[in-house]
Amino acid sequence: MANDRVELIRSIDGAFTYARKILIEHAISNLREINCSVLGDENDAAASECEEPLHSKDILSYEDKYMAGSKNGASKGMAGVSRKIPAELSAEKREEIRDMAVKSFKALGCNGVARIDFMIDEETDSLYFNEINTIPGSLAFYLWEPVGVSYKELLDRMIQLALKRRREEEALTFSFETNILNQNALSGLKGGKL
Repeated sequence: MANDRVELIRSIDGAFTYARKILIEHAISNLREINCSVLGDENDAAASECEEPLHSKDILSYEDKYMAGSKNGASKGMAGVSRKIPAELSAEKREEIRDMAVKSFKALGCNGVARIDFMIDEETDSLYFNEINTIPGSLAFYLWEPVGVSYKELLDRMIQLALKRRREEEALTFSFETNILNQNALSGLKGGKL
């Protein structure tokens, strides 16, 4: 994150030492992070409860995310992060987030479960899709319990989705027989040349 032009130039120069292309996003000064999980596939999906991860600085840092609550360097990942569940949101903003989470999940052709992270610019109340965290990055099981889906049921649904996806893939045809490269078949084409 860059707070001024000098930091921005330094960050850009540093990023180009790791990649040929970089993505620069405009800064959100008054930022809230909200996460929501989605379960389903591109045809039918549902959203979980929303959470707000709590952090020590302007944004959720590496230390907040991976070092909080760690003992002897053993990280608990996001399990070590303090959070509010449900996030303190208006009913309208909660539904906007849940709706955008499902639409994003479907648009990306996802299957199974994923946690989608959003940013809210509190100055404008604008909502931004930030990133999607797929398995094994996040089962986000703790976001399903508040909407009545137990861990066991979440796993059962994920297994059913995987079996459905397998059946759909087995029904596809990936090859077919053709004589298109047979020279005798090509000789009868008007003006055909080899």
